[in-house]
Amino acid sequence: MLVGTVAAACGGALVLWLLLSQERLPVAESVFPPDRNGDLLRDDVGELIAARFAGNAAAFAASSQLARAWQRAVRQTDPARLGPEVTQVRYAMSCVLSEHTLGKAKVDAQTMLHFLDLLHARMFDTPARRQLWQQYERSASRIPHGETPLNPCRFDISAMVG
Repeated sequence: MLVGTVAAACGGALVLWLLLSQERLPVAESVFPPDRNGDLLRDDVGELIAARFAGNAAAFAASSQLARAWQRAVRQTDPARLGPEVTQVRYAMSCVLSEHTLGKAKVDAQTMLHFLDLLHARMFDTPARRQLWQQYERSASRIPHGETPLNPCRFDISAMVG
């Protein structure tokens, strides 16, 4: 009754979905909250990326793409369905280490790799998260590499301000 009253008062179906949706999330979803701003990244991870690449939209977008790909990939627990997630992780890694991204970020590959190590450590900072990563790595290593597209970024990096 209360849920229906709140949903009607606040705008209906969207509010109702938001109130009930957490009950339908897979158990693995609970490994990565909180995401208060809705950017599909755990808040502390998003803050780490923003702090490192404040004012650099290209590097911020590329790093966020990789972090989101990592989060999605480790949630896929069925090895038979992991292929698309592995592909997205590989594309995101290619994006963040591309000449365009590195040039706009004004960093070399080694500096970016150091940041990615920090980012990975932040994302997988609990035993449960590390276990998900290890399971993902075991399964992903069996999936052959396909061809990487010319622009592996999920955005037009050339249009972004460095």
